[in-house]
Amino acid sequence: MKKLLALLFCVSAVCHGFAIDGTGVFQAGLQAFQTNGPEALFNAWYDSKDDSDKIVEIRGRFTKATQRLGQVVDTQVFAPKNLGTHIQHLYGVIYFERRPLWVRAEYYSIGGRSGFISLEFSLVSEDIMPLAWSAAHD
Repeated sequence: MKKLLALLFCVSAVCHGFAIDGTGVFQAGLQAFQTNGPEALFNAWYDSKDDSDKIVEIRGRFTKATQRLGQVVDTQVFAPKNLGTHIQHLYGVIYFERRPLWVRAEYYSIGGRSGFISLEFSLVSEDIMPLAWSAAHD
């Protein structure tokens, strides 16, 4: 029985070591945006060659959502939520002078390739943050 438990512990530790973590990339993009503007965020998160159509679509929505919010004051990343071993939801907020913009990204990694497959943002936190998180912090 002890051998079985030890084996399960080792397998669990190894599998956990392969868990996805896009938090660093997510944080770097938000910080790049704060320092150098939206193009820096898109360059940090997307490949300009492979994701050009996606960048154009997101840039349009992002510009529309942020054009009247003022300068970026700060950014913050919240605890990610793993959805299996290959997908991770990342949550953050960009604090503008006038109000915050809430951000959720879906990060995917498999076979040595990784990147953001969706990006959503809203002025309303409940549109972005998981319900369980919002309820726990009320």
